[in-house]
Amino acid sequence: MSKLAINIIFAAGRAHFNVVGIMINRVLLIDVEVFEDKDDPGTLHYSHHPVGLLYLVSAARKSFPDIQFKVFHTYTYKDPLKRIEELLFSYNPDIVGLRALSTAKSTFKLVADKIRELKPELPIIGGGPYSSASYAEILLNGCVDIAVIGEGEDTFVELIDRLMESDSIPGDIRGTAVLRDEKVFVNDPRPLIKDIDTIVFPDYSYIDLKDYVGIRDHTMQDTSKPAYILSSRGCPYGCFYCHQIFGKRIRRRSAENVVAEMRERKESLGISDFVFLDDLFNVPMQEAKKVLSLITKELPGVRLNFPNGLRVDQMDEEMLDLFEKAGTVEMALAVETATPRLQKMMGKNLDLKKAEKVIHAASKRFITRIFYMIGFPTETFDEAMDTVRFAASFEYVAQPTLSMLRLYNNSRLFNILKPTEEQFAAIAHQEKKVLHLQMFGEVEFYGDFFPDDKVPLKSDDIKELLYIWMRDVLTNPLRVQKSHQVLKKYLDEKTTIEFYASLFNRSKFNEKDLQNLLKY
Repeated sequence: MSKLAINIIFAAGRAHFNVVGIMINRVLLIDVEVFEDKDDPGTLHYSHHPVGLLYLVSAARKSFPDIQFKVFHTYTYKDPLKRIEELLFSYNPDIVGLRALSTAKSTFKLVADKIRELKPELPIIGGGPYSSASYAEILLNGCVDIAVIGEGEDTFVELIDRLMESDSIPGDIRGTAVLRDEKVFVNDPRPLIKDIDTIVFPDYSYIDLKDYVGIRDHTMQDTSKPAYILSSRGCPYGCFYCHQIFGKRIRRRSAENVVAEMRERKESLGISDFVFLDDLFNVPMQEAKKVLSLITKELPGVRLNFPNGLRVDQMDEEMLDLFEKAGTVEMALAVETATPRLQKMMGKNLDLKKAEKVIHAASKRFITRIFYMIGFPTETFDEAMDTVRFAASFEYVAQPTLSMLRLYNNSRLFNILKPTEEQFAAIAHQEKKVLHLQMFGEVEFYGDFFPDDKVPLKSDDIKELLYIWMRDVLTNPLRVQKSHQVLKKYLDEKTTIEFYASLFNRSKFNEKDLQNLLKY
């Protein structure tokens, strides 16, 4: 049995760690990302502002105005570990918080180990999707003293308060997990914030936009230019591969609250480009329509991007009109699979006929990215090919994106497959890899570690499917030519080149390459 599957006790209690005399004057929050691969300089990477940490700072400053906070984003520095070492001694924090996605698990440990080496007395708090999914792992391997699970603002404020009154790491805070006698104790979940209009806007004064010059986000923008907005939290759909850090119910901010934040960014920072990071912006439809209508009325001339995967069967012609009027440039639509059986199995239950109609309409209006996925349990080669054929039918889609299904600890899919300790170790290696498939190089697919009755597809099948995808979808001449006409409506020549560099994962893509591509 995996070490992570044992010694986990759900209980409320107090864990004493002999952390003596914590006086909290300075807090360092670090957003940990995958460090750039120095051996693969041609690979493009993407990021955006550490909005989650900026929310934490805003919440904590409201309760503790005398505490100083510093936010460090590892992606903005060439040598993140060196910068962290400098901050530990120059800023001299009293506690450190680490936030990461599961894809950054290896760098999360590198950062935690560096802090332990240089300042072993510092309490370390873990947060974000990785900590929520893998709290046992990061506690047992010594990365953190306490892991925050799920939504973090209220938990973070209570944690600071408790640390200021005690000489120990509190073991009974809702929404956290701690170690006691080498066993993991998981406390009761923290109730979600009901009225998210009450949450203070993320404090952008804690980052310098100049640090983001040259860093691209998934909308192909330079991240020094836009602001990033969360207009809702949560998702009611039960996709079995998802973390669902914000819960299974949609909690929406009012249209007025969303527009107020956008106006603040526009007036204080001169920003007119906005990227929405919602798990599901357009559900419920009527509420999303209110947001788009008010943006159109109150903020004419802004540009909107929706890179996180809108619910494609929850859109109609009126909504597409509102997206256009509000200034939408780019949107991503999440399909995953063209097989109804797999749609039901994964918990997405997408109406594929409606999705097909919406994709045709949206891709002619906006720069459109469609998310597809292969490698589901029980998925056959023929079913995966149905997804490839479905993707090939859309001639105006600018960025068709194919990913391998990935397993994350504590996801419903992980619990369905129930990997052995050996399988878990092999799967963990996959988390270090890029999210999207590459044409050349080795394919490492979790299906290789499971019998055919659980996962029929293997790495060789994935390679063959990828070749067909590249031929019939990604480099399809008709799709390239028609989608290029849509790109020209929104992007200048330089940004268009950058878009294709991202699409083909080639940092040295240039104008000559584009002309050759369009001549096919």
